[in-house]
Amino acid sequence: MSEPQEYTLRWRGREAGPYPVPEINRQLDEHEIGMGHEIFYQDKWITLEEFFAALPKPGAPAPAEQTPSLRFPPTVASPPAPIRTTTRERSSPLLFKVSVSSPSAPPPARADGSTRDLRPRHRLVFALLGILAGFLGAHNFYARQWLTGLLQLLLSIATSLMGFGIIASWLWAMAEVVIVRKDGDGIEMI
Repeated sequence: MSEPQEYTLRWRGREAGPYPVPEINRQLDEHEIGMGHEIFYQDKWITLEEFFAALPKPGAPAPAEQTPSLRFPPTVASPPAPIRTTTRERSSPLLFKVSVSSPSAPPPARADGSTRDLRPRHRLVFALLGILAGFLGAHNFYARQWLTGLLQLLLSIATSLMGFGIIASWLWAMAEVVIVRKDGDGIEMI
């Protein structure tokens, strides 16, 4: 009996593993990792979601013959299906691009399973909101950083009621305009 294929995982540049598929499933079940983690598969990094889409369903018949040039591990029955998105083109594991722009297509799913909008925020809009209405936390609400935006709004209200004005919140916002590069979902602002 041969040893199961093992794969290396990566999250935010940090690699872990190698792990066999049952161990990866266990880590997913115990919420130690998410579907947004990347896995090194066929000489490139893909998400776990794309990887599991490539695995055969239990009880599916094995293919009669595999093409040797595809270099699939013995456990994979067919190449992964192309990824279809409504926001922009993405490269699928087979290195060709497919894009579909239909209003009925669902938005891409996040690692936690929700289908919230994942488009990157614009850094220029973030900076302008921070300069003009940063004391209200408007730039943080735009960048999906709800708690920080709420705290800035409450600080502005509290300092205004005490007679100090909005200077503390505005200085905080100016520092964030310079320092913050990612939105609340960890997506780099463009």
